[in-house]
Amino acid sequence: MDKLNFLGKFKDPALERSFQKAKWPSVRFRLLFLYFVTIVTYLAGAYIDYVDLGSGSEFHTILLGRILTCLSGAAAFIVLLRNRVSLGTQYALMAICMFLVLVSESVKLSVKFAAIGSLSVPTTVFIVLAYYILLTPRILPPFFAALSGSVVYLYALSSVVPVASGTFVNSAIYILLANIFGGFFLYTFGRSLHREYAAMEDLKRMVAFDELTGVCSRRKFLEAGNCLFRSACRFENKLAVLVMDVDHFKRVNDEYGHHVGDIVLKEVTRRCVGVLREVDYMGRIGGEEFGVVLPYSSLHDAIRVAERLRQRVVERMFDVDGAYLAVSVSIGVAELKDHETFKSLIKDADEQLYAAKKGGRNLVCPTPYTVVDRIYKNGIYAD
Repeated sequence: MDKLNFLGKFKDPALERSFQKAKWPSVRFRLLFLYFVTIVTYLAGAYIDYVDLGSGSEFHTILLGRILTCLSGAAAFIVLLRNRVSLGTQYALMAICMFLVLVSESVKLSVKFAAIGSLSVPTTVFIVLAYYILLTPRILPPFFAALSGSVVYLYALSSVVPVASGTFVNSAIYILLANIFGGFFLYTFGRSLHREYAAMEDLKRMVAFDELTGVCSRRKFLEAGNCLFRSACRFENKLAVLVMDVDHFKRVNDEYGHHVGDIVLKEVTRRCVGVLREVDYMGRIGGEEFGVVLPYSSLHDAIRVAERLRQRVVERMFDVDGAYLAVSVSIGVAELKDHETFKSLIKDADEQLYAAKKGGRNLVCPTPYTVVDRIYKNGIYAD
């Protein structure tokens, strides 16, 4: 299904905002360049006006238009340089500046043609194309600014050149073609950028999340675990890890097929995710083996979470294509103590998982009774 609407934007507003935010640094650089070039060239153009018109009232009228345009561009440049306002506001300022440039060109056209019979249509066409080409991927602001500015320019042109004349018709065709080409480029290139971004997001999602269960992939789980491990070590925070395995999963695949096995894995993760906090990370680290990182959790906290996970899985039979299956999990628990790496912490939890399997499955190891007994005896728990 196409993720884009008829304007070439994402149908999902959140995805569109994410795309605009991701592309904003490059757009911002192009806008800064555009503002700077516009200001410099517009100020430099005043010299040509002076050569053509001298220092009379006509020159002062055009100069006033150039100064107002440059001031608006300078204000937009400063706001953009500080980068403290929303993207929508930035694009609105850009559209205003673009419109003022074309209005200024219209004033210059009227004054110069009346004074010396000069037309500056090629310059206007270049300005329109420059704004279109440099301002992707946002479509509507430059389109409306260029279109409305072009209408103003053509109206000014019609006031000095007969509408029926070849000069007006040719100029109108040039400006029309500039808008058509610019709009087409803006639309097609914008869609290409959107599709490229969507493909990259899909690729990132495939790398970061397990396609079957929706939890973190092994790579993402280890990355998150390493970050939390380093943070816990640095700030002396508690950290615990669970390693969970679906009991007798091979038997499910052999007796009912891999399709049923996939459904079982998805249902197990769905039930477990409902127990965990938002700050916890759950990932699929093997075929039917999962890991859970519990930040700010002691061994006692982690065992209580593991027990809730175990109970949530076994509390109801799994309804799979009309067949009711009894599914259980075994869970190993380990707490950060003197571990040097996150993998060593995972290894300790994995050893506890092996103990749970050896003890008959559908168990949490260390058992909660052992931990409670240690708390009562010593006032604190210990490994």
